[in-house]
Amino acid sequence: ELPLGGTAVGTGINTHPNFAAKVIERIAEVTSLPLREASDHFAAQGGKEEVVAASGALKTAAVALFKIANDIRHLGSGPRCGLGELQLPAVQPGSSIMPGKV
Repeated sequence: ELPLGGTAVGTGINTHPNFAAKVIERIAEVTSLPLREASDHFAAQGGKEEVVAASGALKTAAVALFKIANDIRHLGSGPRCGLGELQLPAVQPGSSIMPGKV
């Protein structure tokens, strides 16, 4: 449900009567999602549960990816005092400033 067409306070005053329907139809067409206008604009504009749930899911994914990236960094650390368990093959000659750096 999208709270479009309710304007700032949810009443829809001073908006074109077909505004919400046309915009939601276009967004649904572009995203291929089954979207519809919110039945209660006041509740839809005031509630943030969906945004909080999406934020939590994104944070969970970010934490997992951060852990994976740190694990790769630690496993590839070395060669003198790191773990050195992950060895990436050299695929280019290196930097012009630092030859040998891959």
